[in-house]
Amino acid sequence: MLNIFIIELISAGIVYAIFSVIVQRKLSNIDKMYELRARMSQHTKELMEMTKTNAPKEKISAKQKDLTNTSMESMKNQMKPMLIVLPIFAVVYYLLIPTVFSNSGILISILGFTLNYQLLFIVVTFLSGIVLSITFSMRDRKRLKDKYNFGLMQPSFKNPEQQMPQ
Repeated sequence: MLNIFIIELISAGIVYAIFSVIVQRKLSNIDKMYELRARMSQHTKELMEMTKTNAPKEKISAKQKDLTNTSMESMKNQMKPMLIVLPIFAVVYYLLIPTVFSNSGILISILGFTLNYQLLFIVVTFLSGIVLSITFSMRDRKRLKDKYNFGLMQPSFKNPEQQMPQ
């Protein structure tokens, strides 16, 4: 009987993670997010170059303003899905999961940590979300590799000489 509860709880965590990732991808334009990251990287690079060459403060200030505006736009796109995902998580975590699993007495020991049903749900949701996000991120990078020059950490626009002939 306990194994059925564990399987159901793990399934609920995976389903919520899938739902969360789908909502995040639908509400935030992934291509635009990569473009914003590339623009932020480009603005930062130009700002560092301007600082090294002792450019006029007005130009540096204008570039900082561009960087700030781009980062604010990026943050807005990232926060939009959270307005849906977090309230639903609260309802599932505080109302649905305790109603269904509170009498199950689920205690699982993993690597020396004892997890009750709520902690198990969080761990499964968190790990599933990470795996799904990394999978989609790798797919997006492959899909957008011709448009962006992906470096170690941040994507940047490809220079015209780096563009692949089409």
